[in-house]
Amino acid sequence: MTDVADRIGNVTRQRYEQLVTQAKELIAQIARSQFALGDMALEIEPMRAMGGSMPNGTDDLFTVTESLQVFADDIGVERRTVEDWRYTANRWPEKRRKEGVSFTVHRILASVADEDERWAAVEDAPFNPRTGARQWTPDGAKRVVGQRVDRPVTVDEKVQGVADLTRHDEVAAQVATDLLKRPAVTEHVTSAEKVRVVTELTRDDTVAQQVTTDLLRRPAVARTAMRDNTTRMLANRAQLDNSAETRDRIRERTPAVRAIEHTIEYLDLGGSCHGFVATLGRLVPQLRGQEFTEDERETVRRQIGQLRAAAD
Repeated sequence: MTDVADRIGNVTRQRYEQLVTQAKELIAQIARSQFALGDMALEIEPMRAMGGSMPNGTDDLFTVTESLQVFADDIGVERRTVEDWRYTANRWPEKRRKEGVSFTVHRILASVADEDERWAAVEDAPFNPRTGARQWTPDGAKRVVGQRVDRPVTVDEKVQGVADLTRHDEVAAQVATDLLKRPAVTEHVTSAEKVRVVTELTRDDTVAQQVTTDLLRRPAVARTAMRDNTTRMLANRAQLDNSAETRDRIRERTPAVRAIEHTIEYLDLGGSCHGFVATLGRLVPQLRGQEFTEDERETVRRQIGQLRAAAD
């Protein structure tokens, strides 16, 4: 029984190689036929300089488009196909046409403006990693002239393909949402890019408020951020600078500034409480059997009352 790895489609690899050889011969025949048809179209309507060279005021002369349309109709193809043949045949004189290279590849490489570069390009087939040989494919030719390939391979080509597919805002929004749900994707995004994305997404006040609330519920994040000198400077500036210009600049940041102030107060209070409890833990065992005056008891009660008020 033939192993699956030795089959391509429904045929054995040996039969496949035979079909490829026959197909290449047919492609070569097709290329010669297309070039021949292009040469015929050129004979009917040679390529002209910009603006054309047809004399004016002659009623019985066809325009280039009309002539090619008649030719296309008479042979049963689209006029655009005839124009394609004509253009490619003109860009590739007979002596410069590469045997064994498809007409399609010649048509793509026809966009190379400089003739010498064009002649050299067709002689330098790119390496095909699948076959391990240097050979032309339409995508290989498109890479030479900078056109978008049909089957992207490199990261840049894939990115360009995604960009083309997400030109519509609704499609782009859905794709972005789905990608942001993939941790393996987001971990490759730099911190600077993540900050930029978050900044853009939180321009809406409602979104910014929710994000800020969620972030401030993370003690480690809140403590680090609130201890930052830049953050404190912003809060202090909001309080102390009364100039109209500064107020205008920070007006839209006011909710965030207030959140910063409250969080700083909360962290300071938490730190104070922690210190208070730690001190009590050390002192209370030493006070057993100690007699307190009424003034001392009142002082302790007052301090506890202040601590409760601050916590509230």
